[in-house]
Amino acid sequence: MKIQLILISMLALSAATSAQIERKPVEISKADTEISPARDVPADKKSRKDLMKDLDLTREQRGKLKELRDKNSTAKAALENNPALSEMEKKKKLRELKKDQAEQMLAILTPEQQEKFKANRQNNP
Repeated sequence: MKIQLILISMLALSAATSAQIERKPVEISKADTEISPARDVPADKKSRKDLMKDLDLTREQRGKLKELRDKNSTAKAALENNPALSEMEKKKKLRELKKDQAEQMLAILTPEQQEKFKANRQNNP
């Protein structure tokens, strides 16, 4: 009797674990599979690190920008993982988040740094 009970509970447990969430297949484009090392970036493209170096940020500004990036990174992850939103809604909200981040970033910079940032942004979209 005990053996039958154990077998039935193991069978139920294995059935429950195999009935996981249905995963949708992800389409992978050729561009996603290609590996491009950082050194293969065209000469006119600068990394975020180089752009921030060009702005000559103070320690306080670097701290505020790091907090802003961290906060927005968390918000972006929450948006991307929200199953209640459609893909179009996600894209729209991500665009808004990026725009808000740029505005908040400009508020941290001095007018001279803002000009450099805008010039770099136009040259490196």
